[in-house]
Amino acid sequence: MFTREYRIVELASHELDLHPAAQLVDLYKLFYQGTFGPSHIMEDQAVALRFLAEEIDCDEFDQVLWQDVSYMENFFRINLVIVKNRQVLIDDLFRALVASSRLGATLSHDEWKEAWYRIESVLRDSIPEEIFTPESSMVVKEAVEGGKLVHHSASYKRSYHPHYRVISREWFERLIGTTY
Repeated sequence: MFTREYRIVELASHELDLHPAAQLVDLYKLFYQGTFGPSHIMEDQAVALRFLAEEIDCDEFDQVLWQDVSYMENFFRINLVIVKNRQVLIDDLFRALVASSRLGATLSHDEWKEAWYRIESVLRDSIPEEIFTPESSMVVKEAVEGGKLVHHSASYKRSYHPHYRVISREWFERLIGTTY
């Protein structure tokens, strides 16, 4: 039987299998994206398109081409190397981002805080305690309490070069297909 707790453990465990250097801040970002999708990055579409074009020009990319990050909603991370290699056109990905930005959960700040602290409680009982470094825990606490967004940890960025965007499952299946 699927429970929210099961999904928390499954999602975090899969992330740690793919990215063993992930820290709590990276898991927070994962659950945030799996709940709200790309809405935060799409608040200014002109800026979002400019950043997307700049990021596609990067030379190093994660080896993970896509990742199901669905938590409260159905979202996927799609690696921008797919766009750089022209497997997906930038215009199509941007269209997916615009549409997906309207699909995230509509939780209040207090509802998200409550949800995150529930997630963190389950994580503390199920993943290695070294994930909960004082620095990462502090960054997450400040983000949750202040309603701020977070960036990946320095070790995550250094190890994996995360250049991706988050889109809905529906758009992922349109762009990539359903046999992933």
